Amino acid sequence: MPENCVTKRRQAVRSACLVLAVGLVACAADPSAKRTRRVMSEEDEIALGKEAAEQVEQYLGFSGSDELNAYVSRIGQRLVRHSSRSHLHHEFHVVDMKEPNAFALPGGYIYVSRGLLALMNSEDELAAVLGHEIGHVAGRHSAKQQTKSRGWIPLQILAGIGGAATSIVSPGLGAAVASAGQLPASLALASYSRKQEKEADRLGQEYAAAEGWDPAALSSTMDALTREQQLAGGRDPNRMSFFDSHPTTPERAREGREFAETLEVAPANRIAVDRTRFVNRLDGLVVGAAARAGVFLDERFVHPDLGFALTFPKGWTSENGAAAVLAYPKNESAVVGLQVVAEGDDPAVVADEIARQVELQERSTKAINGMTAVTATAKIAQQGQQIALSLAWIAKEGLVYQVLGATTPNRWAEYRPTFEQTAATFRQPTAAELAEVRENRLRLVDAKKGETLGGVAKRSSSQWSPAQMSVANAIEASLKLSGGEAIKVSKRERYEPKPVNPTDGR
Repeated sequence: MPENCVTKRRQAVRSACLVLAVGLVACAADPSAKRTRRVMSEEDEIALGKEAAEQVEQYLGFSGSDELNAYVSRIGQRLVRHSSRSHLHHEFHVVDMKEPNAFALPGGYIYVSRGLLALMNSEDELAAVLGHEIGHVAGRHSAKQQTKSRGWIPLQILAGIGGAATSIVSPGLGAAVASAGQLPASLALASYSRKQEKEADRLGQEYAAAEGWDPAALSSTMDALTREQQLAGGRDPNRMSFFDSHPTTPERAREGREFAETLEVAPANRIAVDRTRFVNRLDGLVVGAAARAGVFLDERFVHPDLGFALTFPKGWTSENGAAAVLAYPKNESAVVGLQVVAEGDDPAVVADEIARQVELQERSTKAINGMTAVTATAKIAQQGQQIALSLAWIAKEGLVYQVLGATTPNRWAEYRPTFEQTAATFRQPTAAELAEVRENRLRLVDAKKGETLGGVAKRSSSQWSPAQMSVANAIEASLKLSGGEAIKVSKRERYEPKPVNPTDGR
C-alpha cells in the first residue's frame, strides 16, 4: 500500500476513538463565522468575558494556594487603579496550566499560569505581566480582535464529541469532562497585532512604575520565556505558551527596556520586598503535569481523583491526550482509548444513544470488576476507511466510562481479544497503585557556598536539570553560589487523592 494510504489508514484508526462518545461529532465552528465589523459594546464585552471565565474555571481550574491567589489578586488590583477602565470588575487567578502563559479575557478577567509563575523570580516580573494583561483590557484589544475577519486563535480546540469536550480529569458541569490545560472550541484567545502588543507593553509598564515596581521587568520576563522555550526545543504546536497569543521578538524586549528608562518610578511599595520572600510564596506549586489529570505507571493508567485504573496493552505507546487516554502499537494499526462520556449510573443509556447513530452488534450487559457494563461491537466509516470497533461502557460512581478499541476489519481477529482484555481491567486502583502516584512540586533549597546549580540539583534530587534550574532561578548554571540563596528545585512527591463528586461541578 502506498505510504500516503498507510498514513490515512493509521489516522483513521487512531481518530476512531474520538468519534463515538455520545453518538454525535460536533465540528469546531469557523472562528470567523458570524463576525461583525462593529466593535462590541462594553456590556457585550463584559457578558462575553463572564461566559469565557466560567469556561476557564470549568476546563482549566485554578491552582496554587488561597494565599498565592490572594497575593496575585492584590498586585493586580493595585495596578488596575491606573487603568483607564478601572471601573470594570477585574479578577485575577492562577490557572492550572503547566505551560508558561498569561491571558486576559474581555471585561477584565486575567489569568497567569502556574507554569509561568514557576519561572518568575521577583514581584516586579509578576507585576509586569499582570500590567501587560490589564493593558490589553484597557485597550479593548480582545473586543476589537473578535470583530476582525481573521478571527481568534484558540488556546486549544478540542473535537467536540457529543456536544461536549470529553476527556479524563475531574468532571465539570453537565457531562463535560476536560483535561487540565485544555479549553473547548468555544473559548478562544485573541492573537494580538504588533501595535496592540506594544500598547499593552507600555500601558503595563506605566502601571507598574506608578506603583513602584520596575517597568523593565517585562523585558526580563520575555528573556526568561525565550530561554525556557529554547530549552523545551522551540515551538511545539501542541504546547501552549505565552508566545502563542503574545508573539515576541528581541526588538520588542529591547524597546521595552528603552521605554522603561523614560518612566518615573514611584517609591518602592512591594509586598514581597526581595527575591527570597517572593519565591517563598511559590513553594509547593505543581510544576509539569498534574497528577489530578491521571498518570501512567508503566502500562497502567491510574486516576487518583476519579478513583479508577486501566491496564493498557504491554509495549504499546500511550498518551494522556486532550480528548482521551490512548494506547496504540508501533505500527499504529489499532488503538485503545478511554473516555468519560456521560454522568449517571446506567451505561445502557449511553449505549442506546450510540445505537441511534451506529448499528451495534453483539450487545451484552455484564459486570466488570463489580461494575455494571454494556459491551458491543460495531463498524463505521472514518476518513474513507472501514473501522471495526470494540465498545464497553462502564458505570462507576456517577460517571460512565467508554473503553473503545479500533482497528481495520482485516486486523479484527488479531486485536479483538486485546480490546476485550483491556476493557476487563477497568477497576478501582489498589492502595499500592495510589501510593505510586507522584507529581513534581516547586521547593526551595538553600545553596551552600561555592556550590553550583548542578550541585544543588544533585543534593536535592531535583527533577530539573541544571539548565532548567538556570532558567527557573535566573542564575547561570556554572556560577559558584555565595551560599544561602533560595534555589528553586523540582521535587518528586506523593500525590494525595482528592475524590471528585460529579454532581458538584468545579
